[in-house]
This record gives sequence, C-alpha cells and structure tokens, in this order.
Amino acid sequence: MAIKLIALDLDGTLLTSDKKITTRIKDILARAMSRGVTVTIATGRMLRSALYFARLLASDAPVICCNGGYVGKAEGAPVFARYFDPALTREFLTFAYERDWYVNWYIGMEIYAPEYREEYFAAYRTTAHFVVNGVGRDFLRYTENVPQFVLRELDEGIDSYVRAVQERFGDQLVPQQNTGTSVDINPPGVNKAVGVKALADAMGLTLDEVMVAGDADNDYEMLEMGAFSVVPENGLPGAKERARYITASNDANGIALAIEKFVL
Repeated sequence: MAIKLIALDLDGTLLTSDKKITTRIKDILARAMSRGVTVTIATGRMLRSALYFARLLASDAPVICCNGGYVGKAEGAPVFARYFDPALTREFLTFAYERDWYVNWYIGMEIYAPEYREEYFAAYRTTAHFVVNGVGRDFLRYTENVPQFVLRELDEGIDSYVRAVQERFGDQLVPQQNTGTSVDINPPGVNKAVGVKALADAMGLTLDEVMVAGDADNDYEMLEMGAFSVVPENGLPGAKERARYITASNDANGIALAIEKFVL
C-alpha cells in the first residue's frame, strides 16, 4: 500500500551533524505532503524541540516525542501520553539530587533542571526559543505529568548512573538512548513504536502505510514494528539490522533519497 505517514527521528537521521535540515530534504518532504502524506517527528527530545523542527517542515501533525511518551501538539489533548506517577517522580528526583547528579525533566512544552548548563544541551543549539527552567532545589513543585527524565554527565560518563538507577528502581524506570554522556529514562512500556502506533491508529492507518526512520538504540522498537523502516548509513549496527532499507548518511540527504525512491 502507499505510504501515508512518515515518522522521522531527528538526531542522526533527519538532522545533519550540525543539527540542521537541508534544503533538499525540506523540498522532498514538501512534495510528499503536497500529495497528502503526513510527515511528523519521532524523537527522544522534548515537545518544544520536536514541534520546532516539524514547523520548519511546514508540518502541523502531532509529533512523537520523549521516546514515544507523548504524542500531540502544543495545545489540546494529546493523542497519547504516558506519565510517571508523581510519587515516583518525586522519589527519583530526590534520588538524583541527593547524589548531585545533573537531571532534567519535561512537563508539556517546558524543560526543568537544577540550573542551566550550556554544555549539556549542545544538541539544542539550533532549536529556537529553547529555555531551561532552573528550579534549584525547589524541584518537588514540578512533578505532575512528567513523561521523561534525562541524566547527563560529560566527564565520567553515565554508565554508573544507569547501574545505580536500575539497582534502586528496577523495572519502574526504563533507560533508553545511552549516548555515553546522557541517558533518557521513560516509564515501562514506552518507546517510539508505541507513539507511532498511537498516531497511526488515530489516523486510521495500518502499519504498511507507515514509513519510519531512525539511527540509534531508542529507534529499535520503531524500526521492527512492521512499518517500512529506513536507517541512514551512519546508523548503529543494531539499527541497520532492523532496517528494510539503508540509505545514505544524514549528512548526504539520506532521508530525502529514501522518500524520493519509496514515496514519490
């Protein structure tokens, strides 16, 4: 069947290494949308950043963000949302603060952290109007409707943090996208495949009408969910193993080439 929904990861997939969308990709996606194809973002990033890049593509579709934990727009009820229980949010943030870990978390369009540290948010440098709300030690006021935490450590790496979290919280928390210096933490049962399926269901689409593209470990479930899966040449080996098609790298307009070949 014809592709009617395209869900694109951002970092390493849609975005170049300097965190931009090329004119070539914009043009190809505009052609796809002119034919009635819905284009959206499927990212581990927060809602504000996902919507920013969707708008650069002139897409008004609900975005899939926080590794599938939230599917929706800036306003109105979400298509899908999975939040941590506020008591667990308070417990986890207290755990992180007691260890002097740098943690940030999301609520709607906002991002919260003890304070803003520019070096921890290099990936957001091309997201306009990006602001971190520094809450100091007043973090317990911000624990409702949290879909994701992110732990960050640039010097010694994040692996010891992950081990400590797993020892303390077990399967209450699910680490995803361990970059070595940061790790996303989501509720159980949340991944990008869940978010894509929720949006496809809301649109009345079957998975053979969906194309997904990603490059990293937090894309694995999405790539193997049954949709037509595309991975750029720069993707992780595990992502490539799950791909229906391997395209050129994110710095060589790989997504544009794949969409031109299979959608246009």
